[in-house]
Amino acid sequence: MTKPRDDRLPDKASRPELGELSARLKDLSGRIAAERSEHAEQARPSASMEGAAGYAKGYRLASEFVAGTLVGGLIGYGIDWLFGTAPFGMIFFLLLGFGAGILNMARSANRAPPAKERLDANPPPKAAPDDEEED
Repeated sequence: MTKPRDDRLPDKASRPELGELSARLKDLSGRIAAERSEHAEQARPSASMEGAAGYAKGYRLASEFVAGTLVGGLIGYGIDWLFGTAPFGMIFFLLLGFGAGILNMARSANRAPPAKERLDANPPPKAAPDDEEED
């Protein structure tokens, strides 16, 4: 009978280059983490840009409301002019435009976030392992 051969690697103490390699890897991972955090800070918009995004959304909501009301008023005025129904068409369509403006405003305010934010918030589920079909 022969003795089984021991193919294990020697200990760290007998291989000093592994200690040096480990130190270099730790240093490299620290530098990578520092670079990632620096890039994350640079990629984030500044506080002044975040405020501007809020203003832009507010102006968009206000313009949708005003546009709906104006369009309703103009349609009502046109119907009154065509059919001579004095204020009734304008009142009716002005109220209808007011309601449409509020509805558009509510839809825009509740709009889903951009796709990237949705994907980050809800990662896709893990795939189920494939079962081997038995014959």
